[in-house]
This record gives sequence, C-alpha cells and structure tokens, in this order.
Amino acid sequence: MALAAALTTLAGCGVLRIGYNSAVDLGYYWLDSYVDFDKAQSRRVKAELNTIHRWHRKEELPRMAELLVQAQTLLLQSPDGARLCALYDSVLQRSQALAKQAVPAAATIIPSLKPEQLATLTQAYEKSNRKMLGEWRDAHSKGMDLRTLKSLERLEDLYGNLSAEQRNVFKARMSENGFDEQKYQYELRSRQQAVLQAFGHLRGADAATAEATLGELNKLFYESADPAYRQHHEQVLAKTCHAFAALHAQTNAAQRGHMLKRLKDYENELRSLMLQKTD
Repeated sequence: MALAAALTTLAGCGVLRIGYNSAVDLGYYWLDSYVDFDKAQSRRVKAELNTIHRWHRKEELPRMAELLVQAQTLLLQSPDGARLCALYDSVLQRSQALAKQAVPAAATIIPSLKPEQLATLTQAYEKSNRKMLGEWRDAHSKGMDLRTLKSLERLEDLYGNLSAEQRNVFKARMSENGFDEQKYQYELRSRQQAVLQAFGHLRGADAATAEATLGELNKLFYESADPAYRQHHEQVLAKTCHAFAALHAQTNAAQRGHMLKRLKDYENELRSLMLQKTD
C-alpha cells in the first residue's frame, strides 16, 4: 500500500542521504535497464536527471519535510481512514509534481528511441510482470495478498514489531477492501501497452509533440482511462485507509514512540539534504 511506503521508504538515517545523493546514478541505471541507452542518449539522460535532481532538492524536499511534520501530528492522534487518505493524497501530489517535471526532459529523449530499444522495453515489462506474478503467488502461500504482505513489512518498519492480534486486525480489514488482483493486473498491462504505443508513435517526433503526448500519458498513471477501474480503485483505497486507521488504533505507546522517531529521523534527514550544496 502506497500510504505505508510513503511514510517509511528510506526512513533510516544514513540510508536516505546515501540514496538521495545517488539518485541520479540510481535513476539512470534503472531507466537504462528498461531501454539500454546508446552513448548520446546516456549523456542526455544523465544531464536531464541532474537538472531534475537539483529542482527536486530545492523545490520538493521542503514540501516533503512539511508532510512529515503533518504526518507526525496526525499520527499522534487517532485519525480515521478519511484523514489518512487525505495524507496519502498529499503525498501523491508530490509524486505527480515530480512526474510532471520529468515530462519535458523525457520529450527530448523518447523520440530518439530505436525499434530495438522499444523491443527491450517490451521484454523488460514482461520480465517485471513475471516477477510480480511470482510475488503474488508467494504472498498467497502465506495466506494473504501481496499488498497486505508488503504493507505489513513497512508497518513493522514504522512501528516496530506488531503483535499477532494487531497483524490479524490489519489482515482482516485488508481482506474486506474488495481489491481485485485480476483487475489490477489488467490495468497494469493496459498502461504498459499505452506506453509502448505512445513511444512507438513518437519516434522522430519534435519535442513539442512529444511533450504533449507524454503529458497525457502521464495522467494515466494517476487516473485510469477506465471509469470502472477508477471507481474500483477509489473504493479500495478508502477501505485500505480504514484498515490502516484500525491498526493504528491498536498500537501501544511504545509502538507510537517508535513510529514518531522514524518519521522525525526522516524529516531531519530531509532538512539536512536541503542544506547540502549542489554542483
């Protein structure tokens, strides 16, 4: 569940700094694993990633730090699902801001992709899908879906060890949220096909055309083109937020103290990163 990920990703004190300061290299290697850039593309991608990274440090880190302050204040209370979903929406807005900032950069690179690179991207998607199916099977063998399993892992990072009763409360609430694994997988593959088709059509296109197309494509990753899936997603998200609220209500003082320290450490690390000079 993205709510847990939003609160706990890289929440450890030195890990965040190392990960953030290496974001350009890590981002490049991740992108390159999907399309295998040539030398000219590699230079352009790295330059664009550096520009985005400088923007993010200046513009987004202060907003993210403030979100961590809001999260600490909220979780000191007994928030209901609606308030947790509102926090999630605020985090999602920061993700959307980053994606929007990346569109013009992508528009200078995507039109240069060759047919063999699009074939590499297709294969990378297929490999990712196979890995996901394997992870779903592993989660099923443990008596839960993958979202519940991953959420529990992140929640234990946030709160410390959860009791069997707490884990059962969360699993029971998550099992009631109506999540449809097949619908999710179909939606994921539909988005992948939309990417492949758009990238293919943009070969040789000018930057303005590419930027307009990629801007529309980017929206699909935050709001499905399928109204039925949008409704399904909204319902699942609302009930998932209630599951998180139910678990939080079951936590004890020590667990909440652990959670607050994690979030405060994360906030302090962000503020430290904000002060670092960039080249």
